[in-house]
Amino acid sequence: MSRRRGGHDEGGAHGGSWKIALADLMTVLMVFFLVMWLTSIVDPKDREAFINAISGEPPMPMGAEIQDDQLLPPQEQLIDLEMKPPVSKAELEEALKNVNPKDINIEETEEFTTITLRSDSFFESGRATISDKTRENLESLGETLVGRNQPVTITGYTDNIPISNFQFPSNWELSAARAATVARTFVYMGMNKKRVTISGKSDNDEVAPNETAYGRSLNRRVIIRIDKRPESAINFDEES
Repeated sequence: MSRRRGGHDEGGAHGGSWKIALADLMTVLMVFFLVMWLTSIVDPKDREAFINAISGEPPMPMGAEIQDDQLLPPQEQLIDLEMKPPVSKAELEEALKNVNPKDINIEETEEFTTITLRSDSFFESGRATISDKTRENLESLGETLVGRNQPVTITGYTDNIPISNFQFPSNWELSAARAATVARTFVYMGMNKKRVTISGKSDNDEVAPNETAYGRSLNRRVIIRIDKRPESAINFDEES
């Protein structure tokens, strides 16, 4: 008799543990829904302060707004407080000193400085990707151009051999993608993206006959044109 009572008491104690677990669950759910309800009825500014307090971040001052440049990578948050003078040919040559002289050409006029990059030496065949060494050279050039009040136009060119694949349906896309690769590298180094324009010219404006392999190699190029005219730079800033 006593054994049955003992067994009955032991089973009752074990079976009652689920009630404690259920009570804990109900408490958690009640707190959760209470918090959800409170955050839905409070003022948005108070709710933001509450969330910041939980996350440990300092609250944003009342009336403050998030500026566009706060959402950009650090490189694009740079502000040209003191503009550097127009870049010189000597500075460009120094930035590209590790590039084979046969692979680049730098020309100056009164209005522009033009840098020609031979695509065969900077890009993989039929692609817009670059090697680590090429990236280092372009980063050096981009760093030299940072802080100049000079618009830069980057134009890609190809030969007349058609290309058609999933990534580049034609030479138009390939030439533009190569120009974009150079532009992205410059912006990554801190250049103001508002001063950069890209275009793809495909096999237009050839500089050599496409009938020979050498001629086609000369036509595969990327041209970086840097505006030297102060009035052009001023008008450019006003428009932007």
